Amino acid sequence: MRRHIISLFSLLIPLTLLLPHKNIKISNALKIQLVHPNSLDSPFFLKNLTRQQRINHLIRDSINRAHSRISTTTSYSNKTFSQLGLTRQHEIHVKQSSLVLLKVGVGTFQNPISYKTYYLRMDTASGLTWLQCEDCLKPNKKCFGNPPIIFPNTQSSSYNAIPCNTHELCFKDICLDGYCAYSARYSSASKAIGTLATEKFTFDTVSGQDDITNVFDLVFGCNNIYHGLSTNQGDSGVLGLGWSSRSLMNQITPTGIHNSFAYCFSHYDSSDLGPLGYLTLGSDDYSQDDFSVTALRHYGKDSHYYLNLEGISVGQRKLTIEKEIFVRREKGKSGTIISTGSSFTSLNQRAYKELRRVLERYFESQGRYKPFKPGRNEIQLDLCYTGLKGTLNEFPSITFHFSGANLILKSENVFIKIDDPPDGFCLAMLPHANGVTIIGGYQQSNIKFIYDRSRYLLLFKPEYCNEGA
Repeated sequence: MRRHIISLFSLLIPLTLLLPHKNIKISNALKIQLVHPNSLDSPFFLKNLTRQQRINHLIRDSINRAHSRISTTTSYSNKTFSQLGLTRQHEIHVKQSSLVLLKVGVGTFQNPISYKTYYLRMDTASGLTWLQCEDCLKPNKKCFGNPPIIFPNTQSSSYNAIPCNTHELCFKDICLDGYCAYSARYSSASKAIGTLATEKFTFDTVSGQDDITNVFDLVFGCNNIYHGLSTNQGDSGVLGLGWSSRSLMNQITPTGIHNSFAYCFSHYDSSDLGPLGYLTLGSDDYSQDDFSVTALRHYGKDSHYYLNLEGISVGQRKLTIEKEIFVRREKGKSGTIISTGSSFTSLNQRAYKELRRVLERYFESQGRYKPFKPGRNEIQLDLCYTGLKGTLNEFPSITFHFSGANLILKSENVFIKIDDPPDGFCLAMLPHANGVTIIGGYQQSNIKFIYDRSRYLLLFKPEYCNEGA
């Protein structure tokens, strides 16, 4: 089996000047295996947790994610930032759990391995890739995790912190200890602060019969102050795929990688929690006729991928919902986004109420399903029933009607089984009081998505994602 090394130059020079060396082979598409957080290959796997407890972790993630959308409209006080050495604020999103992980190598170290391996959460809604660095161990800093997973940045020969206002990817006048900085604020007033740096990121990809190692010099966030929500053991950071100029895609496309990415991951309740699926960075061969196609929307400096959602159907019945409630108006308080960083879908509260009403009538008409309210320490979902005798496929599908395309969710992407009671199941969606609709990862299972960023298109079709891993 052959191994190729693909090396891309530092982003400390302007992106437009990034040109590959004539002796270096540049691949225009990189296929990376994804890992399920509850597989034995994942550092997130905690064998002492029950399946139901794992589901609750994902639900809390979705709730926190929804709250983070609210908090992004809130700024820290000038006094707080001056105490930290920051003059302005940039906010990113941080999560506790995720359906999608990928393994990356970071840094340059001596033998036996030239880099250190971390698992990052693939997040299409985040505009910055970041890891927790060893500076969080210093006085007046703070780490997360128990124990914390830390990148030893000072030991890496390729690590370079970026001095304040010296790089085009710095946030203007946002500085900490003399270096370019960023800050994050999200649910429950939690916050994360760090410095921007350049570092080598290594991606082991698979292409046909070859294993290919791709090395990029990227600007990333080196996190060193964290306050707020605890995180699961094994948490390393986020791989940001959003619209931001600091996202992974915007940093690698000047090197010859096509400005698109695709992913496909298998269902959470798959009996095989081995390889989850794949992420393809760069051009992905496809015929548009094979896919449903809708527009991707981009608003200013917002990192999220917005969609034009026009309605929702249960089976063949379209819900009585005005499509205006899905339209983006005020930043952070309306609109529809698609995100792999949120585990479950959060619906605009008015849409959720109508969906719940129609589903309640459906289950009542079936006769054998009985509603029940889970306890606080059980499952944190809103609409639950007992009476399941077969599989979830016996229930109606739900369709999201986008402009020009319909995303049809099989019932296994709409509902989720629970362990207690053994015949129980719940709607795997949540209400969002702030008016935003977030299409989460659970609902995206076994569907291939292509984000054609150059043409502002989202393409999708059903696919058994484990088969392509």
